[in-house]
Amino acid sequence: MGSSLDADVGLCARCRHSRQVLTRSSRFWFCERSRQDKSFDRYPRLPMLACRGFEESLPGGAGTPVDRDEPESQE
Repeated sequence: MGSSLDADVGLCARCRHSRQVLTRSSRFWFCERSRQDKSFDRYPRLPMLACRGFEESLPGGAGTPVDRDEPESQE
């Protein structure tokens, strides 16, 4: 990941629990931890500078793009 992405996204760019959600006009970062622990935001405010759930991903693992027409609902 480039330093520009790291600056724009913060920790989510390198976290094993993050996934990019791509729509036709936007890019969101989804936190997989939010599925089991409701104290985590599904779509955290970026750039994420501190997170108690952060875990470094393996190379090429974080932010794997997921194409969707619409982001998941935020119940």
